[in-house]
Amino acid sequence: NRSGPVLNGIVGAAAGSVDGFKYSKALRAAAQDGLMWSEVELAAFLAKPKAYLKGTKMSFAGLRKEADQAAVIEYLKTFE
Repeated sequence: NRSGPVLNGIVGAAAGSVDGFKYSKALRAAAQDGLMWSEVELAAFLAKPKAYLKGTKMSFAGLRKEADQAAVIEYLKTFE
């Protein structure tokens, strides 16, 4: 939980739910509004994090290819 939250179990989890990580105000607000990290939401976030969630602390530019987004999500699902 230093440069980002631990992502084990992230697929299907509520956004902003990892204890011990200081989330951005934008992500905390989205979490309060009920954001859940479904595969669809994760794909949109992975494509362009800053466009998906204005004000995110995520410095990653994103993954352009849908196949790359899907591969990352499938990888994350192995840690559920």
